[in-house]
Amino acid sequence: MTVKLGTESIRTIALFERITRVHARDCLITEKCVYFLVDSGKVGLAVGKNGSNIREVKKILGKPVKVYEYSNDPSTLVNNIVPNIKSMDINNSTMTLTVPNEDKIMIIGKNGNNIKALNKILSRHSSINKIRLR
Repeated sequence: MTVKLGTESIRTIALFERITRVHARDCLITEKCVYFLVDSGKVGLAVGKNGSNIREVKKILGKPVKVYEYSNDPSTLVNNIVPNIKSMDINNSTMTLTVPNEDKIMIIGKNGNNIKALNKILSRHSSINKIRLR
């Protein structure tokens, strides 16, 4: 799928790539956080030694930064973002995830920010439009 990026996203990706020297496939900018998708196996390089690259990007952007590994397969992409999945079921354009109860709060996030970002990332890169937690 082709993702169309706005001017702010393009500038943010350029900043990220200049600092980390890692190509970012996508950038999602929310009110509270900036999410980057990088190629498979490049997360460690993007984060940098002891998180130095991410700290610098965070300082410049003034928001927390999260970096995830990209995959063409929606289930693998979700596993890269949410590692503690017990089971996953895809029905039409809805994905249902079963996760431990103690992880649900972290996945949903304050005011649902994390789950909204996950929904947006998935809808941009696959046919999945909604995520439900069990």
